[in-house]
Amino acid sequence: MIAITLAVKIPVFLTKHIQEDSFITWRVAKNLLNYGVIGFNGEDRISASTTHLYTVVSAFFQLIFGEDFIYPILVFSAVLFAIGSIWLGKILFPQDTLRRGFFVVLLNLVPPAITASCVGMEYGILFFLYCGLIYYGFFKLKNWAFFLFPILLLWTRVDTVIFLGVMFLADLYLKRKLNWTFIVGGVVGLVSVVGFNYFYFGELVNHTISAKKIAYKNLTPNNNLDYFLIQWAYYGGLIKKYSFVTLFIFLGFLALLCFAMVKIIKNKDRIAYKVKVILVAVVVFALLKISVFAFLKAYFDWYYWLPRVFLFVAVIYYLLNFVRIRKRILVPSIFLIFIGLYLFQLVQSYAIGYMENTQRVQIAKDIAANGTNMEQSILLEPAGKIPFYTNLYTYDEVGLVNKKILDEMTADEHYWWMNSLRKFQPNYILSIGVKPDSGKGYYQMKEGDKAYFDEHYSLVKEYPIAEIHQNAPEIVKLVYGVRPIGKDYFLYVKRNGKP
Repeated sequence: MIAITLAVKIPVFLTKHIQEDSFITWRVAKNLLNYGVIGFNGEDRISASTTHLYTVVSAFFQLIFGEDFIYPILVFSAVLFAIGSIWLGKILFPQDTLRRGFFVVLLNLVPPAITASCVGMEYGILFFLYCGLIYYGFFKLKNWAFFLFPILLLWTRVDTVIFLGVMFLADLYLKRKLNWTFIVGGVVGLVSVVGFNYFYFGELVNHTISAKKIAYKNLTPNNNLDYFLIQWAYYGGLIKKYSFVTLFIFLGFLALLCFAMVKIIKNKDRIAYKVKVILVAVVVFALLKISVFAFLKAYFDWYYWLPRVFLFVAVIYYLLNFVRIRKRILVPSIFLIFIGLYLFQLVQSYAIGYMENTQRVQIAKDIAANGTNMEQSILLEPAGKIPFYTNLYTYDEVGLVNKKILDEMTADEHYWWMNSLRKFQPNYILSIGVKPDSGKGYYQMKEGDKAYFDEHYSLVKEYPIAEIHQNAPEIVKLVYGVRPIGKDYFLYVKRNGKP
């Protein structure tokens, strides 16, 4: 089963779609190996990555494989995701190995499973740990699982507390008594990770949470209910377009899900009581996390990958268990639908990978051609691929990887970018969307700032996204026509000599 799921993932790997923020974690891991510090810029301690456990795992892979670590760690993530799906299959189909096999393959074909396991983030590990707790804790009734998995989950991401809370209530409902091992595991995990953050970084939560709260506070165009509903559907569903059509499609999917769950809960012949509770729990978790994060304005698609996977778990279980059609019609029909979903994501991944490799990776190559190191610096956004491949000291425009930028944002909300430029004098500037001297967006300037900028920095190269779209393969152009991906970039270099 693992081999089959890996075969499905190989075409996705070939698209070169790797999530930008994966490179932030990988840079932190590289920093840990080179400087012995969990940070982003040499000896500066900062929790720039959202995940401690995956940082350590990434450091291990870089230590073993060197610069060629990326595909081994992507395969490792895909294998862990496959194992997690197999554990779920054993819970849902303990006796029926054929349906279990169909379940595993179908689950690994859906778009959120592809992105969670193939594009470099920590979600392959996270799904493995989620399913490990469910399988060994709830299904196998192993006490050690209730202690170990909460600790590992919280060290992977602190927001797994939502999953742990829902599963604790499910366990309480099943056993009608408190699971003290579960409680101790959760407390030890939470106290240890928060304590580590406080004593090592001097903060209670990951720095990225604080940075996004400050940098994105004015990002929402409005606070109307219709906007939040559309955002909820945008991140809860598969259609990446802010529109009422997206909302109606998501509501239709939820209606199907609700129908399936009612059928599952009412069945008294074939479905074990514990299986029903587990399915209800993972669906509640999925909808709760999607709703909470959408309401809190979490504008990052990867937060929602695994909740979407769990929604598909319930739908696939229903299709394999309840749809009364002859197998010779049912099985091919279901596979055709899910292969369609797979191809839908494959084309999207191809479009994203093409854009990133012809633009951001190319920018990194252009900068690295000059010879770069930590003694030189860059001011840019985002802080993933380009800092990873150039090894430049990095100031990012959100403040995720450098606290000095947040200090400037706090001191002057309007002119922090120009103040940072004057104070830190980076060797390179990479502006996004517009040129800095336009005075738009982040790049607001006071009187005299434009002259200062023109005197000290010169434009080296432009990277127009329209040119990339125009030169893309035809199938990718179709994606860009529906969902434009990417922005213009403008690379500047300091005038006073070679950087």
